[in-house]
Amino acid sequence: MEFIVWSCRVMHVAAATVWIGGLVFQNAVMMPVVTHEGEEGSRLSGILGRRFSGFAWMCAWSLLVTGSLLMLLDPRFVWFEFRTGWSVLLGFKQLIFLLMVVYAFGIARLLPRIEGADAETRMLVLHRLRQFRTNSLLLGLCALVLAVSM
Repeated sequence: MEFIVWSCRVMHVAAATVWIGGLVFQNAVMMPVVTHEGEEGSRLSGILGRRFSGFAWMCAWSLLVTGSLLMLLDPRFVWFEFRTGWSVLLGFKQLIFLLMVVYAFGIARLLPRIEGADAETRMLVLHRLRQFRTNSLLLGLCALVLAVSM
């Protein structure tokens, strides 16, 4: 049983690191380049965004499975009971995960709109993508703080 818990923790941390690290890269490196390069950069943003989207979904599924196993195997877990500090932090972490998945859906729906769009629409889509990625990154960082607090 210890091996399952240990391997779930490793996979959970790895998936969170890849997802949040990818969001950091997109916000800190890719989006400034896209803004500077104009139309060519927006094409690059669509390509990189679609490529990262697959990684984000793999990470989301990994986090869901490993997080569920870690939660169910923890003796402090009681269904729908938020009386202890640990369970409250767990509840907030689950809520943040759901919000990040909603933003990932939004990003996945926006990415195809970059291709073939006129300049004004492309700028609006890029602005919304920047908002979604920034919100996702902030939520991911909050989830990390909650995880450390647990």
